[in-house]
Parts: sequence; C-alpha cells; structure tokens
Amino acid sequence: MSSDPFADLGKTLARFAAELGDLFRKNEMPAAGSPADRESDGEPYAGAWGAGPSREVFATVAMSSASCADHLTVASHVLSERSGLHSVYTLSRGALEAAAKACYLTEPGIDPLERIRRHMNLALLALREDARMHRRIPGAEAAAKVARHDAREDVIGSVGQSFGLTFTKAKRDNQAHLGEKPRGAMTMIEQCAPGAPALRSAYQLLSSVAHSQWNGHSLLLARTRAEACGRVSLQLNAALRDMAIHLFAAPLCGAVLAERLRWYLGWDCDDLNAFTVMMLDNWGRIAGIPRPVRLT
Repeated sequence: MSSDPFADLGKTLARFAAELGDLFRKNEMPAAGSPADRESDGEPYAGAWGAGPSREVFATVAMSSASCADHLTVASHVLSERSGLHSVYTLSRGALEAAAKACYLTEPGIDPLERIRRHMNLALLALREDARMHRRIPGAEAAAKVARHDAREDVIGSVGQSFGLTFTKAKRDNQAHLGEKPRGAMTMIEQCAPGAPALRSAYQLLSSVAHSQWNGHSLLLARTRAEACGRVSLQLNAALRDMAIHLFAAPLCGAVLAERLRWYLGWDCDDLNAFTVMMLDNWGRIAGIPRPVRLT
C-alpha cells in the first residue's frame, strides 16, 4: 500500500474500469462459437418484436457494461482526488445497478428464450416508465407516444405467447411482463454474487446517500465536542476503511460482470482479469473483506 490509500482505491478501480470499457472498443461482435454467437445464429426467436432479439440482448449487455465502466471511471477520479464524498456513493450505486442488469442477462445455465424473455421484460419496463411520464404531458405528441408504447407492449406480449410464454398486461403501477414477475434491482444485485449476502444492505446504503436521505447522510457525519466552548458540532467523517466497505459492492459486481462477459461473449479477457484481481485484492485488503473464491 502506498502513502495515499485513497489514491490506491481510485487507481485500481480506474484501471479495471478502463479495461472494461476498452473490451467493447476492441471487439464489435461476440466471438465465433461463444454462447452469444450460438444463440443469435439464425435468430430462431425473431418476430414482430424484432428481427434479431438475441443480438438486441448483446446490445443491452454492451450498454449496461459501458454504463458500469463509466460510473466506475468517474468514481475512481473522485476517490483519487477526494473531491466528492457524497457523489462517489451515487456513482457506485449506478455502477452496481448497471453491472447487476448485465449479469442478469448473461447468467450461465439459462436457455436462449429465457435470456430473451428477461431482455423483453426490461424493454417492457422501459416502455411503461416512459409512457407513465408522457401521460402527464399535455398535447397530441405525448399522447401519440403513449399509444405507440401501448401498441409495442401488445406486440411483445403476442410474440412471446407464440413462443409459449405467458403474458401479463400492465395494471396500474405494475408493468406488463412475460413469464414470471420481473426481478427488481435488489434481487438482481443479490443474485449477481450470491456469495456476498450483504449486497442488499450495501445497495440500500448507497441508495440512501444517493437519494439524500438522512439515514445515509448521518453515516458520513461525526459529532465532535469543542472543549473550549463546550459546543457540539458535526463534521464529515470519511474514514478510509468505512468508505471501502460501503463502496465495495460496486467493484465486486463489476468483477462478476467481467467474468460473465468472458463466458458469454468468448472474448480474450486476460488483461481485464489481471486488473480485476488487482482491484479486488486492494479493495478487500483495505476494507478487510476477503476476495470471493468464485465470481460466477
């Protein structure tokens, strides 16, 4: 460890994030013979919902991975410069959610239709959220967009049913979905790394700071007593080990994502793996958390 452990956290995180982002700049398509390549061969589940649903899964995984890398990159600079105590929690939360979503789509052991079902449910969620927003906006343009979203939901439901999936229409605040009810963010995060049972608590902590809730802010405050005047004051409390523990879920799930990408896309991830080990060892040592033996 150097004389500046905050910088150590930031540097190892930055190297991992840079390599994760470069992975998609160096490779445009899944490697021949990889699960992603085999599942998209001939696109057996093509239909009115899209001509290439398996290729769309790849695109969403790429976007989520890029989001994870982007959030971690900025978080690494904040850590190295010690320039934004609250923002690094918000950035870590964003990275954690993005990684968990990509891990959810690239889970080993599920069949191609299940992967597409999960992807379509994410698409249905996006349609529902955008439609909910536009319903509050007056005018014909917003109404037309809502109508297009509703029609798209019906198309996804109809095609899903033709492949043997059940379809549940949207009701009030519940989105339309294919098959079982979609997993929420917390569930996806927990199942991203089942060997780390505290992930739910980590996500709740990061969310509490990101949403400016007092229970989150209070963790970052320490009470001090000024002996000269007897007054009690508050100051920001940024103990290194505490921050490493609070933020560790983001690099951990990023590391799980790196392993999932290696398996799903068949790309050469040797450089990424080396930076993954370096990052986890450094963060685990500072946080006092042993590195998990298996990341899958």
